Amino acid sequence: MALVFMDLDGTLLYHGTPTDDVLGAIEALKKNNHIPIIATGRTPRLMYGIEKVLHIESYIAANGGYICYKGEVMRNNPIDKDVLKHFLDRADELKFDVTLEGISNYVAYRKDTDLVHKFSDVFEIEYPEVNRDYHKQSDVLAMVVFSDEHIETLKGEFPELTFNRSNKYGYDVNPAGRLKADGMEWLVEHLDYPKDEVFALGDGHNDIEMLKAAHTGIAMGNAFDPVKEAADYVTDAVDQQGVSKALKHFHLIEDD
Repeated sequence: MALVFMDLDGTLLYHGTPTDDVLGAIEALKKNNHIPIIATGRTPRLMYGIEKVLHIESYIAANGGYICYKGEVMRNNPIDKDVLKHFLDRADELKFDVTLEGISNYVAYRKDTDLVHKFSDVFEIEYPEVNRDYHKQSDVLAMVVFSDEHIETLKGEFPELTFNRSNKYGYDVNPAGRLKADGMEWLVEHLDYPKDEVFALGDGHNDIEMLKAAHTGIAMGNAFDPVKEAADYVTDAVDQQGVSKALKHFHLIEDD
């Protein structure tokens, strides 16, 4: 019985929607007593209940910072509030856009350009409203930073954080670590699960460490080249039945 960790965008979702192939593969996994688990950079708010559409009970969100297993929240690792305040002060000094992601909210601390909306368009998520006080009242699981100009400076100034390009407009910012890999390993250890029964599928830069850490890492055909290089196996693209083909290749589900 395997644990199968699967990214959302570009892996389970094609333009924000699961394909019939994906839905069938998940049902087949469960019938074979394997456990599908979503592993996403999205926070719970920005998942929009897709886990229910996919009929998946468990997920790792916020690039490993938030874990829900079979409906129970098991890990919540927000950004340190002092680090967060310092970072947002720097955003004001350097004047770059930044958004904040909580469990149930997505807001913009600064939104002076159209980059925030362009980022939303790529992932088909909401346009955040500006709220400069949100972080004072609520935990922030992740941020998105919109500044190619200052990103290297910020990486040097904030070793407590990890910066990972999400798309051409923005960078995911999370507590320092190996992103989804940390969340996956935390859950595997918590469940005392055999490590040779751990599979992971993904396509993005934030999936690289997860694919390396899994016993079997699978890159989608539409994955970035570094993701493919990190994987044990490369399947077809998300819109070419890549998920089901990979699961069949490793005999986790049956051939038709």
